Amino acid sequence: MRVRGVLLLLCMTVLSGCAGAQFKLPQVTEAEISQAALAVAGKTNSLEVYDRTNGESREMVERAAKRLRRVAPELCQHAGTSCFFNVVYVDDDFPNALALEGGRIEIYRGLLQYLRSEDELAAAIGHEMGHHIAEHLQEKQQNAAIGAVIAGILTAGAIAATGGNSYNPYQAQDTINQSMRLGASIGAISFSKEQEREADLVGAYLLERAGYDLVRAGRLYAVISAMDDKTRSSWLDTHPAGPERVAAWRKAIAEVRQSDDLLPDQ
Repeated sequence: MRVRGVLLLLCMTVLSGCAGAQFKLPQVTEAEISQAALAVAGKTNSLEVYDRTNGESREMVERAAKRLRRVAPELCQHAGTSCFFNVVYVDDDFPNALALEGGRIEIYRGLLQYLRSEDELAAAIGHEMGHHIAEHLQEKQQNAAIGAVIAGILTAGAIAATGGNSYNPYQAQDTINQSMRLGASIGAISFSKEQEREADLVGAYLLERAGYDLVRAGRLYAVISAMDDKTRSSWLDTHPAGPERVAAWRKAIAEVRQSDDLLPDQ
């Protein structure tokens, strides 16, 4: 219904003030994003596949995870969060990496096959650790609950404002329930672009502490850009577009190199 679309727009607007990054994010300009876009332009079909056995891939994941876990406690203490990470290699062709409940992190073969070095892999693992350290999973759950409540209240109000003449009680409740489910979905992706950038930033600090090369590690984001046919990200995208992440990673490197304590500003 047309009213529900308006209500969901209002819901998204309200949710935009619910949460933010725990750490101060480096500002990225449009000019910097444009420069990054030019740097990765034309590489969509140039992804190189690196042939590794499952044993080699699993060992690489375990080695990088061990190095990053060793340096994570001070960052976790700085953030006031738990520091348990269960990093798992997944033998699946889908190019992905996930942060899940209980500190679990999954790195898929489908992503690892495009990564040239352990530095790039460490960037992927460090990024997922960053999600846990910044408590993004908890934020998504909170935003989903808030989104459901807001959408339900607004929809019920709209139905009441029309006198409810177009609905019987069952239709009205069904409409409210549908709006709440959609509101929960919108709430769950609120700030996800900001969270992705924050996870990248925390990951950069982890990699520097672990002795990885941040410039080589940044090739991960060039790979992501090569998988992405966008040059900009829209408000509802769940991840920043590739060039935006490349530009943000460059700014993160500059910030980390200027840091005396290797802890991000809050």
